[in-house]
Amino acid sequence: MRDFLTEFVNRKADQGIKSIPKNYKKLSREAKAYVVEVKAKNVIADASAFELDMETGALELQFADGPPLSVVAQVAGTFSDDGSFMWGWGHPSVPQPLQQAAWAAQRYGDRQEIEELLTRGGEATRKKAEEYTAIAAYLAHADGVFIGDHGGGGSVCIVWFYPDNTKPYE
Repeated sequence: MRDFLTEFVNRKADQGIKSIPKNYKKLSREAKAYVVEVKAKNVIADASAFELDMETGALELQFADGPPLSVVAQVAGTFSDDGSFMWGWGHPSVPQPLQQAAWAAQRYGDRQEIEELLTRGGEATRKKAEEYTAIAAYLAHADGVFIGDHGGGGSVCIVWFYPDNTKPYE
């Protein structure tokens, strides 16, 4: 099991940052900025389709113009068409190995007493689902995010990593 939260705290310490966000608003702001930064570094267009192997975490992102990209996925959560979000850590269809980035968000919420990160699921807007996904990506130091239709009346919210932690933009 990968401990994304400990890695996050260690990264911040290595960067000389002495405090981490203590409330949802600041965490969300930093997470959204992180996703913008990562997207700017990755010179790839938004994926038009995807295939996710829920057993292995292998994710293939497909693009309208260009070859597919094979990466490693974590499921931040799901967003249903009826307006609800469920964290990957609380979702019965998400295998435990694919829940680790979502667990980092839950553990962070527990330690900082951020209620928005502690509830397994509930009412949410698409914008809120995107915020939750950004938070999972930020804490896990993901290389990208993807939210795609899972074909069952909603979307799966994914954070992804280049294989073997090789980042072509660094």
